[in-house]
Amino acid sequence: MASNDANLNLSLAGRQLGDYRMLRRLGRGGMSVVYLAEQMSLKRRVAIKVLKSDLAEDESYVRRFHKEAQAAAGLVHANIVQIHEVGQTDGIHFIAQEYVQGQNLRQYLQAQGAVDIQMGLSVLRQVAAALHKAGQSGIIHRDIKPENIMLSPTGEVKVADFGLARIVDSGDSMDATQVGMTMGTPLYMSPEQAQGGKIDPRSDLYSLGVTAYHMFSGRTPFEGDNALS
Repeated sequence: MASNDANLNLSLAGRQLGDYRMLRRLGRGGMSVVYLAEQMSLKRRVAIKVLKSDLAEDESYVRRFHKEAQAAAGLVHANIVQIHEVGQTDGIHFIAQEYVQGQNLRQYLQAQGAVDIQMGLSVLRQVAAALHKAGQSGIIHRDIKPENIMLSPTGEVKVADFGLARIVDSGDSMDATQVGMTMGTPLYMSPEQAQGGKIDPRSDLYSLGVTAYHMFSGRTPFEGDNALS
């Protein structure tokens, strides 16, 4: 399916996807490809996350993708990247979300090595506020890590990728080892998440703790390439 994803990447830049004119690719992750786009009706820049083609072929995953992204769209908070729309056009499933100018925490740490106490506490306070809001709505992020923490030039912090989060007690019978359910980054995962067990909002707090260690020390507390490590 790698070739299909490559074709998708090439074909979307410069194309129109519903109300969105795709400008350029910003990056890609394990589940999606991210583009900068212009929303034609409102004349604003947005980020578009396009579900990778191999995942888009799994109907159960696509249903969950839409269900959970729609739930996350209800999270309106100053420290959460806002989701504007969840949809599909011509078989392409996507999330349109707020475009945050600046850099993510990973990029900052790569350049600076670590953060000072004042900045670190500010980041932690704002991310914790976002997680508190999500927890009140029964939503677990599952992938808190420096890449998903956006830093704006004004000092405002926003947590990204809530559109790929998990609804607590959603009634879905999918096992934790099925596609998308063990998502996360091994070095930041809680033990129960790494083992494919049941998770709750405390798992996100564990990941935030690992992120805090990384911010202040310049390295993660553990090493390894996968969850078992």
